Amino acid sequence: MAIIVAIALAGWFAVSCGADRPGAERPVSEEEAALLAGMRHRNAGADPVALRMSLPVDGEQVTVDAYLDWRAPMLYARVPDGEGHRLVQAIPGLVASHADDELAFGDVTVPEGDWTTRQMLSGAATPLDTAFDILASSLFTLTADTADDPAVLAEKATWREEGVIDGEPVDSFRAPIMVEAEGQTGPTPEALYSLDEQGDLRRFQVNTGAESLSAADFLREAKFDATELVPIDVLGGPAIDPVPVDEDLAGTLAQVRAENWSQTAEVELAVPGEDGGVATAFGSVDWRTMTAYLHVTDAAGQRLLLARPGGFAVREADSDELPEVPPTEGWETHALTDEDASESFGSVETLAYRLLEMSAEEADDEAAILEQGTLLRVDGNDEEPVYVVEYPVAGDADAAAGESAYRYHVGGDRLREVEMMTYFGVASAEVDYEDFAMVAIPWEVGEKIG
Repeated sequence: MAIIVAIALAGWFAVSCGADRPGAERPVSEEEAALLAGMRHRNAGADPVALRMSLPVDGEQVTVDAYLDWRAPMLYARVPDGEGHRLVQAIPGLVASHADDELAFGDVTVPEGDWTTRQMLSGAATPLDTAFDILASSLFTLTADTADDPAVLAEKATWREEGVIDGEPVDSFRAPIMVEAEGQTGPTPEALYSLDEQGDLRRFQVNTGAESLSAADFLREAKFDATELVPIDVLGGPAIDPVPVDEDLAGTLAQVRAENWSQTAEVELAVPGEDGGVATAFGSVDWRTMTAYLHVTDAAGQRLLLARPGGFAVREADSDELPEVPPTEGWETHALTDEDASESFGSVETLAYRLLEMSAEEADDEAAILEQGTLLRVDGNDEEPVYVVEYPVAGDADAAAGESAYRYHVGGDRLREVEMMTYFGVASAEVDYEDFAMVAIPWEVGEKIG
């Protein structure tokens, strides 16, 4: 529904408004309605596919090569950018960009680091960004857990013409982008679908507000190794397949916070921000004294951050290093009860506090975790598996499987990483257990923040 609203706001409702509508349309037959009805379900089980996108922008046709992973879903593209190109990954709602790497893209590998993120559509800076976002958003609607209702398509779809794409005979249809959307009101955006005799989609066309339609051709004969075709970490990492946790995993999760009660750890944070950049932080968390001590770098510069249950303190950093002993002066302190605390409390602080909350004097309720916990995927290997899970911590609100605000990576019965969903992508805090002395917080600061 959110995708339909976004496309509608972009300025169109139906392909029938396009300039290339032929006059030979007719209602679809029962066989054609059934073929269309199975398309999205067929895509859901298909392997990743290569694409060639054609986008009309400012009177010119812009060609974009891409790969689409139906399951994630994720689009990995190499997009023209002025005189050169840039690499782009897109998932529903978010787009990440990276400097061009033609070799990596050709090998279907994804460079690490230096990705910037933006919101899809609302964060578009150019007409090409907008056209790309609309087409990408529409592509993400092309999978479904079950087949669509042929009766609905028999009513709403029309046959347009025969053709040949990549040597394969196809029939082209005009049909809704999404057959049914709960709560949907008003007109439904439409697209053109060109299907071969097996029901595989060969071409998909939508109106992105230009004088001609944008198109994605599915290069189904192109073979490539999709092993490394996964979203980058800031877009959520590999695909998830939510299932309930079993008794053994629930027992392990129930002990995670209790095991941290007397532990210390080094931590590294990466937090996407509004400016498209990623704030980074490194330092420590001491669950014995409930203290997080971090060096933070973001668009505003560098700062030191101290956090305890009662509040937090920030100070301009004097270097790229985290002082072993915090400076005694220059701190700006905020009790969490202060009226102005929220003005200085951002995503970095939120994630730091979630790290502090990953400690408890007693084990969590194993029965509650068994009932509410979800295993999203298993990383690592058979000898050292890392379980990516969701379960309620510290009074978290209920959420559907795969939609919690926080995810936890647990390996070797210990917390390895905390992920936090933000408006601009997935923030992460990696945990590496180390023994170290208590941080000597200045007395005046400790008195204020607890």
